Formats: sequence, C-alpha cells, structure tokens
Amino acid sequence: MQVVGLDIGYSNLKLAFGRAGTKPELRVLPAMAAPVEHVAVQLDGTSRVSPTGIPVQVDGQKWIAGVRPTRVSGWSRALHASYADSDAYRALVLGALTLVNAPRIDRLVTGLPVSQAVDVKQREALRARLLGRHATGIGVVEVGEVRVIAQPVGTFVDALVQGDDALISVISEGTVLILDVGFFSVDWAVLVQGDLRRTATGTSLEAMSVVIETAAGLIGADGSGQPPVAVIERALAEGRMSILYQGRRVDLLPALQQASTGTARIALEELRQDLRREQTAVDRILVTGGGSAWFMPLVSDLFDPVQVEMPRDPVTANARGYFVYGGR
Repeated sequence: MQVVGLDIGYSNLKLAFGRAGTKPELRVLPAMAAPVEHVAVQLDGTSRVSPTGIPVQVDGQKWIAGVRPTRVSGWSRALHASYADSDAYRALVLGALTLVNAPRIDRLVTGLPVSQAVDVKQREALRARLLGRHATGIGVVEVGEVRVIAQPVGTFVDALVQGDDALISVISEGTVLILDVGFFSVDWAVLVQGDLRRTATGTSLEAMSVVIETAAGLIGADGSGQPPVAVIERALAEGRMSILYQGRRVDLLPALQQASTGTARIALEELRQDLRREQTAVDRILVTGGGSAWFMPLVSDLFDPVQVEMPRDPVTANARGYFVYGGR
C-alpha cells in the first residue's frame, strides 16, 4: 500500500512517503507557490527554477511550487485561516504529488490546525479536495483515501514509534501536551492515555511569523531600516544567524531571542488558560514544528519540573507520524 504523510505549513512543505511498514522517504520544501510570472528569472529572461521548484498547473495557469519566498515578487503568501482553500495550497499539493511520483496513492494523511480539525465541515472539505484524480507535471495521480487529523497528533504518533520505553510509558498511561510551533500558528493538543481531549486543544497566532516580524522591527529600531521578513526566514531555514542587509552583516540572534520570548509568553498564556479546565496534570511535553527551538526555553521554564523534549527532526515529525498513522 502506497502511503503519503503530507504536512503543508506556511513556511515548509513536509512529505513522508513510501510503502506502508517501510521507512519513508522524507522531503522538505519551502511552502511557497506562485504563478510562474512572479518567480525570479535569469538575466537572459529565462525561467530560473530552483532544484526544488516544481512546475504545476492550477486551473490552467502555470505555477511554480516549492520556491523560496525571496525568489517571488509581486505576490503575497496566503497567511490566513482559509489557507487550505487557496490556489497556493492547491499548487503545493500538486507539487507534493509530483514528488511522490506514483500513479496511485492508496492513502494520504494530512493535518489541519487544531481549531479547524475539530470542525467536521472543514475536515470533510479538505478531504474532498484531496481525494480522487489530480493532474500533475508527470501525469495523473489518483488518491484512493484521505484522512485529515489534528496536526499535533502526527508528532504524538511519531513519538510512539521513535520514543524510548520511558516516553512510551508516559504516552500510554499519562497526560501528554503537544505544542506545535509553526510559522502562522502555534497549536496544542492534550492527550490523556492516548485519547485527544477536545476541550484542551487550541490555536494561537503568536507564532514564528510574529517572531520574525518583531525581530525585523527590533533590528530596524535604530533607524537603519527594517530587513524583509523573507530574508530572515530564509536565513533561519538555512541555519544562518546573520544576514547581509544594506551592505552590512546583521546578527539576528539578539533580536530573535527577544522577539521569541515575548511572543511565546502570549501563546503560552493562552495555552495555560485552556489547561486550567482539565482535571489532570501534564506528565510530559513534546514541542514540535519549525519554531520549536525558539519556544523551548520558555516552555521549560513555565512548566518546570515537567520534562520537555523535542522529537528527532521536529520539522518532519508530523509528516512522519501521518505516514505511520496511514499505514495502520
């Protein structure tokens, strides 16, 4: 059975795919898609598609999926709650199906932010859009079955597979808080003995996009100018802690640390309000997603002495978990 775990965020597209029961192939691409005329070209005017840029067609219009935001001009990224309804999301789906390179996908598993995943209408709408036949750059791909779950549940499933005996015992018998720090939103879910507590799930928009925007403002507070968010985002994606801006080298770390502390406090206060309604104490916390490292220090401080940990490769944790979930 061909299984695909598809995690489309606002910053990265994450894929885990292969035959059920085997180790999946993993791919991570920038979650940026735009009509081809908005993507950078070379000096001779020819299209400059990066190795990760995937040509697709959305309603007959040529798009490029999986490109860096810095290579796109005159086109805004879809940063809103209806992201899964957007043409950009459709382009990224087609790009993902192209990468899988299989004529049939027996089961595709993906996620929605917790606040949307608990809404049956939104889950079913996304499931219907992903189901069936899709025309990609390599031909027609048929998706036989689609499952839509809450995004943090992917990390929960991955932890069950990847964790040691102590972690698996806590997950199976205790209360686990999963905090998914994405680009647009921070989602959380509480699972008690493996069951999702609907009253203790939620979403905050105080996420990495806010951290980066705040950091850019702090850097420009001295009057030297505010660097573009896309430039900082690319540096973080590439593991760099400095950028070249207006001909000078700018250290990102101080601004990012200050911005992440303030942003995390707001998101975590919303989370703590939710947890007060639960009649159980948290035994373990898993922090996942691309912004994990920036939220970890404050999470550890606020929830001390509860053990806080990140999964191996937190960026792809949800996709890996979706893959495992789809194979069972």
